[in-house]
Amino acid sequence: MYRAPSKRQQLIKRVFVYGVMTSTVLLLVTLLVFVMLGYRFNQTTSTIEQGGLVQFNSRPSGAKITVGSARLSAQTPSKITVNPGSYTVTMQKDGYHTWSKLSDVTAGQVLWLNYAQLVPENISTETIKTFDELDGAIVSPNSEQYALLSDANEPVVSFLDITSDQPKLTTVPLLSAAEADNAPAATYKLLLWSSDSNKLLLTTKVGNSTEWILVDRRDSTKTINISKQFSSTIIEAQFDPRSSDRLVVRTKNGELRMIDTARNTLSGVMARSVTGMSLYKSDAILVVQKISDSAQQVGYVSYGSSTVRQLQDVEGNDQVKVAGATYFGDPYIAITVGADLQVSQIRTLPSSESDTPISMTKVFNTTLPATPKYLSIRTNGRFVLAEYLSGVATYDIELKKQSQTSFKKPVSTELRWLDKYHFYVTNGTTLDLLEFDGGNPHAIIKTTLLFDAVSRQDGKYIYSFATTTDDSVVLQRSQMILDN
Repeated sequence: MYRAPSKRQQLIKRVFVYGVMTSTVLLLVTLLVFVMLGYRFNQTTSTIEQGGLVQFNSRPSGAKITVGSARLSAQTPSKITVNPGSYTVTMQKDGYHTWSKLSDVTAGQVLWLNYAQLVPENISTETIKTFDELDGAIVSPNSEQYALLSDANEPVVSFLDITSDQPKLTTVPLLSAAEADNAPAATYKLLLWSSDSNKLLLTTKVGNSTEWILVDRRDSTKTINISKQFSSTIIEAQFDPRSSDRLVVRTKNGELRMIDTARNTLSGVMARSVTGMSLYKSDAILVVQKISDSAQQVGYVSYGSSTVRQLQDVEGNDQVKVAGATYFGDPYIAITVGADLQVSQIRTLPSSESDTPISMTKVFNTTLPATPKYLSIRTNGRFVLAEYLSGVATYDIELKKQSQTSFKKPVSTELRWLDKYHFYVTNGTTLDLLEFDGGNPHAIIKTTLLFDAVSRQDGKYIYSFATTTDDSVVLQRSQMILDN
């Protein structure tokens, strides 16, 4: 005979059912959180471990991905959580060389492998424009145009727009017709674009005298001989990152000053006895000063200030270089003394007139194979690069990893980059493309000139220069993304 459960039994049943449901939900949520945090069962060790997230991408996309011995079902762009360890990662696409890198996956961290440049197995190159002669070519920061010197002895600079399949050439005179008729023989040299790609610095050398010229590509009437305009013997100049109308200059007698071409003003002396300088964002100018015959100092001066704040004393006369940048908001300073490199993290970089204590924590130091000729921090502050004639040392701030790359032939110019992760070396024979750590090197095209190369923003072409059998110069375009 059926007997209805009592209220007490019903209550116990409900409590039990609700308890099981709540426990199940909590268990599922906990498991989900652990999965989101990258925890996986490691079949090799039979333990649960927290993995690391790996982000993949390639140019062009649609590459097959292999991590260790496992082929992923997805193609680039993609991501996967992997157990900690070292893996050989490859990306493959029909018609392209295989991209490969040995990568370390760390628990709870993200590894970005989003910069793989797939190089075609057969690179097609075509001539875009031919020049009877060409003595100089530098590309703008926005990768949209070249500044050209057809003849280094003629006061004329040209601008070549490469944003379309038919490049457009415009010519800007550096002197008026009357000035050109009476000007002494001179040699011109292209130096530096402003960060907004609107202005250009070059020098003109007459005998033993060197003068600096500022050109506005949008308005030829705004060309200024800043050496004459401001009666300064300049030996180094950089565009103020805040405005291309302003220049930070170092003079022959070691003075650091600011030139404002829009207001036609020359600032007072910001620092003295300066032997080297480097711009730190839009906050300050890093300087190396000679204190005495056997002592130097690394410091910085804020824009608009004339007070130098000390960062480090250096004994002796070894060559000193300094560079600075921020990576995810944290300031880093790199200093070389001779062949010794040290990278330090700074909690904050206050105004040079401030008394706020500065705390520098050393994060990396090494002795390089040779004294570097160039020192820089690039890719939004991630890579410290110390370049010497036979190679370059790279310190990856994110991965806390050092790598060294040897060049086939000595390189005397500063490294030139196609994007944030790839630089190229032109050695008079080929244009070689390499990653920031020297990985995945490829000879792209034969070239006999050391002029700038550039990758179009969509990555489809690399532009470069070469000479022909009749000694003319051609602008050539190498296709990096194959047509489907």
